[in-house]
Amino acid sequence: MASVYACYCFDMDVMDNVAGILLAAGSSQRFGADKQSALVGGIPMLTRAASTLLNAGFDMPIVVLGPNAPGHSRLLHGLPVRVVRNQEAASGMASSLLAGLEAAGDCEAIVVTVCDQPAVTARHLRMLVTSWRKTHRSIVASEYGGIHGVPALFAAKHFAELRELHGDRGAGPLLARYAGALQTIPLPGGHIDIDTPADLTKLC
Repeated sequence: MASVYACYCFDMDVMDNVAGILLAAGSSQRFGADKQSALVGGIPMLTRAASTLLNAGFDMPIVVLGPNAPGHSRLLHGLPVRVVRNQEAASGMASSLLAGLEAAGDCEAIVVTVCDQPAVTARHLRMLVTSWRKTHRSIVASEYGGIHGVPALFAAKHFAELRELHGDRGAGPLLARYAGALQTIPLPGGHIDIDTPADLTKLC
């Protein structure tokens, strides 16, 4: 299995006690096929996204999978990640966020990302954490296309609010609630997500 994961040497203290969570439990209804396995640059989207978390320096990032967990787990072979299966994936993205949060346990913050944003880089994920360390803002979100979105960091003070989310908007309502107080990091190309085969063709 091809992978873009490489072990980089950098200051790991920045990432201490911060959990990386990859939400990848979607059913790919709009895509019409197994989106997590679709290739971007010759690498399955799920493999690519998990590798990005690892390259950012997260220790054993959490990957939340859905109904096709056995098949998708094979795309993570050889990567030091923790796989969590969301039995409630059909209820929407918020349930996957909750599953990832529960798996994260006691930590200072979480960084939430998804697998269908090809512009996300390890550097960007590290910038979210570094900005939180420097500014002490409790939420640091990506900014693109005039919106605030994932990848985003949430400090522990927001975990209770995250647990109250439901439906398919994920952390969107929380980002909207704190829109005037959060820190943002520009993510060039962040508005590009792969929802349909046409999106993938256009990207390639």
